[in-house]
Amino acid sequence: MNCTLNQVVNLYKPSGPTSFSMVHSVKKILGVKKAGHIGTLDPMAEGILPICLNQSTRIIQFLSPLSKHYQCTMTLGAATDTQDSTGKSIFEGDPSRVTETQVRDILKGFVGEQKQVPPMYSAKKNKGIPLYKLARNGINIERKPVSVHFYSIDFINMDGNEVEFDAHCSAGTYLRTLCHDIGQKLGCGAHMSRLIRKQVGVFDQVSSVSPEALKTANNNGQLDGVLFPVEKVLGFLPEIRINDDFIKPLANGKALPKYSLVAFPGKFGPGIMMRVCDSNNKLLAIVESLVDQDRFAQLGPKDIAFKLKRVLI
Repeated sequence: MNCTLNQVVNLYKPSGPTSFSMVHSVKKILGVKKAGHIGTLDPMAEGILPICLNQSTRIIQFLSPLSKHYQCTMTLGAATDTQDSTGKSIFEGDPSRVTETQVRDILKGFVGEQKQVPPMYSAKKNKGIPLYKLARNGINIERKPVSVHFYSIDFINMDGNEVEFDAHCSAGTYLRTLCHDIGQKLGCGAHMSRLIRKQVGVFDQVSSVSPEALKTANNNGQLDGVLFPVEKVLGFLPEIRINDDFIKPLANGKALPKYSLVAFPGKFGPGIMMRVCDSNNKLLAIVESLVDQDRFAQLGPKDIAFKLKRVLI
């Protein structure tokens, strides 16, 4: 198989289609059998939707926890059952007395770790059934709050009852729930009316490609210019370099003894994910550290310090 088709598409999803339908479109355009997206975008949302192709689907689990950057538009004066503009109004209030200063202060108050109740209209599952399917049948179940983190929330503009802001948050955070919660604090109700995902890891708007541009690049033999190799995508992980003699045992699922390592980070701790590369910088596997650097220094040559998480060759 063409190695190019084991890379990652930094797709820009338009507002309207589902994330699943965009994966289907990419598979059809490129003729690949396997593909999977990183981080679901609601149909009304637009923006960055990285899609892993063929063998690169093996790295989805390491990319899904990455934090996300969004630009959000919040409309004050009405809360909806979906917490966005696609839903039915369930509460209406008067936003005319809400000031920019109030909005700025409330946004600052949500920075840091927060507890968020996942919306019923979401892809989260209850006993294997997506919540949105239950909601469409009029079933509302109790959801436990989950911990999310807002690293920053920056006010952009307020025009009438519409507020624009940027947010950098942890994976699994719902911006429409943030809007709903802000509306409750203001007492006038609010919902999300627009959402743009601007960045996920190395993927940003500048390097993104529309479905139409992807099709053109494929037809013109220019995919190398728009796809991301897994080495670049996982560049945020610390690197371990091994002796090339151990590539074959690693490919067969063998754990790496200490003496097989040629280079490793100077500082690390248990639970840290690391990428394993050969002398040519080819990505071979992802491992998890079992010890910190001090304990590692005390290990014998044949001792195992890293648990194999995923072989990529």
